[in-house]
Amino acid sequence: MIHAEVRDGTLVVSHEPWTRLFVRRSRTVVPLAAIREVRPERAPLGVARGPRSGLVVSGFLKVGFWAGLDGVRRLVAADRTPGLRIVLSHRIDGVDELVLSLDEADRLQTRLPGAASGATSRSPGA
Repeated sequence: MIHAEVRDGTLVVSHEPWTRLFVRRSRTVVPLAAIREVRPERAPLGVARGPRSGLVVSGFLKVGFWAGLDGVRRLVAADRTPGLRIVLSHRIDGVDELVLSLDEADRLQTRLPGAASGATSRSPGA
């Protein structure tokens, strides 16, 4: 669904062609200095709640933008695969947080500033 890598002081998230329709971009680029917090998510589908613009296959997949009642705007590309919740220090390209399912979330987390050292989040499934 996505590929994420750290390159030249930035986090680059590349979206597969079919997801671009829902996230309205081919990639998301975030300066590492703008990452405030990184938390592992065992169930990233549960993080995306509230009004949305995107695709939902209940219990299996969420891709698009979610606006929390707290005003936080999340770019979500999540399925049942564990992933990361990346909280930004300020809104970048219309997004406050990234919620991503990633095959190698642990490896990526070690390369990002603001990585949580605690246990995996216990977000409920969607």
